[in-house]
Formats: sequence, C-alpha cells, structure tokens
Amino acid sequence: MIKIVIADDHQLIIDGIKSLLANENTVQIVGEAKNGEELLRTGLLINPDLILMDLGMPIMDGIEASRKIKKDFPAIKILVLTTYADQKNIKEMLKIGVDGYLLKDAGKDQFIEAIHTIMNEKPYFDPRVTAVVMKSLQPQKNNANTLTPLTLREKEIVRLIAEGKSTHEIAATIHLSLLTVETHRKNIYTKLGMNKIASLVRYAIDEGLLDQ
Repeated sequence: MIKIVIADDHQLIIDGIKSLLANENTVQIVGEAKNGEELLRTGLLINPDLILMDLGMPIMDGIEASRKIKKDFPAIKILVLTTYADQKNIKEMLKIGVDGYLLKDAGKDQFIEAIHTIMNEKPYFDPRVTAVVMKSLQPQKNNANTLTPLTLREKEIVRLIAEGKSTHEIAATIHLSLLTVETHRKNIYTKLGMNKIASLVRYAIDEGLLDQ
C-alpha cells in the first residue's frame, strides 16, 4: 500500500484527489497539509511514501518544503502537482530532485500512472513540462556536445533512463547485455557526479538529449 500525504492549500483540491483515489486499492491517503510548514511539522510524522506537492502555498511554499524534505528525508518521493508550468519553477524543482512533475489538468489515468511510475523508482514528468524546459534550452543545444564528458553510447543510455526505461528495457532497445548496461550506468553516475535518476533527467533536459 502506497501511503500518500497531500500538500495543497485548497480543500477542494484535497477532496478531489481523495475522491479520485478512493477506489484505488494500492494507495491510501494518510494525511494532508495546507502549507509547507504544516507538512514538515505533522505530515512527515506519518512516514509517507509519497507527497503530492502543490507549489503555491502560503507560509512555506512547495519549493522550500521540497528542498527541506529532499535534504533531510531523501527516501520520501515527491510528485509535484501544480498549475505552474513555467521554466523557472520547473527547473528549480528539478534542481531540488523531485521525483515527478504533473500539471493539475492531467487526467486520472495519467495521475495514477505518475504515482506508480515514481514508486517503481522511475521519474515521471508531464510531457508538457519537459517541452517547456527543452524549448527554453534550444539556443544552447549547439554547445551541449562539447560540454558533456559522456560518450555517444552513454548519452543514449542517459536519454533512455530519462524516458523512464528500466535496465532490462534499455538492454533490449540497444541490444546490449544487462551487465553492460549496468556498467554504463555506473560509469555515467561516476562521470557526472550524480546518484539520483532525477538528476540524470535534469542533465538530459539541460543537454538537449530528449530532443534527439
């Protein structure tokens, strides 16, 4: 059972999410908070698996709350659920290392998919969110290949990881053994000084790899 805490300053949104997930037997809403301060004070005591995080909350917004949670409780997954689709907020949340970013007008199926994808240790980012960041980076893409220390094969694997593919799926896609793919993954993390999939997703977006 996936234990979820909802952080949103609108009760209508909280009630709507509860109603949406009421018949999902794999998830359980265990708490709610109207701002980041309340979330940190009481919501984390429930030890949730996943937090549905709004950005525009009073007292402490979702950005600051996410920053503190990822620093002190990195095992807790965060799915941003917001109306904000601007590149500043998106890139800041990617920098913090959130596990997913979904817009509030997404459908139920996409919402459920995002939750389960994240709990299966894969990032989930609304395609519209990815498109916003990629568009903002287009003028810089010509310089991307000269700045990256990765080989062409490693870049390909980073792109596939960022698309949410598992090691088995990557191996099947590019016709390599599981051991070879795992070795490439370790080398990529070492070269880039990273240890989280969310960081690789951000790297792939920054380098324009998802536009290939």
